[in-house]
Amino acid sequence: MRRFLSIVLALGLILGFSLVTAVPALAQPVVWVDDDFTPATPDWGVTRFATIQLGITNVDPGGTVHVADGIYTENIVISTDGIQLLGAGAGVTTINAGGGQVVTTFGLSPTTLIDGFTITGGNASYGGGMSNYGSSSPTVSNCIFTGNHADNRGGGMDNRESSSPLVVNCVFSNNSSDQGGGIGCRTNSSPTIVNCLIVGNTAVTGGGILSWNTPAPIIANCTIVDNTATGTGGGIHINGNSPTVTNNIIYDNTAASGGGIYVNTGATPYIDYNDVYYNTGGNYGGVVPPVANNISLDPAFVDEGTGDYHLDHSVPSPCIDFGSNGAVPADTADLDSDGDTLEPIPYDFDNDPRIYPAGGTVDMGADEYYVPPPPPPPSSAVGGEVYPIDKAALLLPWLGLGLVLILAAGGLILIRRRS
Repeated sequence: MRRFLSIVLALGLILGFSLVTAVPALAQPVVWVDDDFTPATPDWGVTRFATIQLGITNVDPGGTVHVADGIYTENIVISTDGIQLLGAGAGVTTINAGGGQVVTTFGLSPTTLIDGFTITGGNASYGGGMSNYGSSSPTVSNCIFTGNHADNRGGGMDNRESSSPLVVNCVFSNNSSDQGGGIGCRTNSSPTIVNCLIVGNTAVTGGGILSWNTPAPIIANCTIVDNTATGTGGGIHINGNSPTVTNNIIYDNTAASGGGIYVNTGATPYIDYNDVYYNTGGNYGGVVPPVANNISLDPAFVDEGTGDYHLDHSVPSPCIDFGSNGAVPADTADLDSDGDTLEPIPYDFDNDPRIYPAGGTVDMGADEYYVPPPPPPPSSAVGGEVYPIDKAALLLPWLGLGLVLILAAGGLILIRRRS
């Protein structure tokens, strides 16, 4: 009997140990990803991972995945809503898929944030760099989409099946597709694309952006330059929908027809307060809507040849102070974390103030001409610490005996004698 009980106990312990070891690590509110992490790293497999996908898989809904600088060779899928996927900056954090869709999202709300990555090496049927589908509308900011290809649509990014992301402060460069070399929008998808640089993308239709049978996408304060379509719409191609196209610079794009913007029969876009200039194949093509507040002037970039698309104030650029403040999209994602989601998006492409000076008129394009404030005035040195002179007087009662007041160099210098 004792032997039987011992066997049962042993089997129970083995089974219990197996069940415990089989339970996966609980999802964490914050995880870290670094391609240098190894199994010897503390908290490996719990909060520390070597791939972005493992970080996403093991974070709580609403949690944060911090990704260190590095090159991550993987394809990632995001379907956990509300997470914050934060790279160390697009200049140092790269996801290079080497084929397939680099990033795929499904069923996400705008509370999901993807920020600070270069996304490259995609090659797929749709959305080589990023594919948003199945009512997926994340916030994508401060990312670079470059060197991606899609056979059908959306070389850099494709949005379909009622997916309407907020895409802000991003670069789409040197991507290619049959339709929408930079960005493709179709099947009830209405993304908001704002403060983006869309340059050097190629397609048959819509070299920079394709907007096809979608309700009401918004393209605002973007700089759309040097894109090519062998057919129609070098900068933007619009077909059968009602996008809002405002405050953009659409310059030096190429197409057989509508090098700047091509509008198909049946589309009813609102196109206003844009600078549409020097586009091969015509600034406009197809059914051209009224263009009351659009201009067609050299935008005067600082140095187009080196890719510096800031506005040159010395010329001055005609795009400075010539946009529409009312056309700046609302900060629905609360990018500045001030709790105000009704205010206009507060930043430009460089994260400088979007409207400068305060109370002024917004510029056209992704860049807002901005003069940084001067440095603060000199302060007085008190007891080894620095205080403004007007505040130094308030500290006199606390400095004790031994203060000597000296009038020198045209200002007051307070020195505390040290014992």
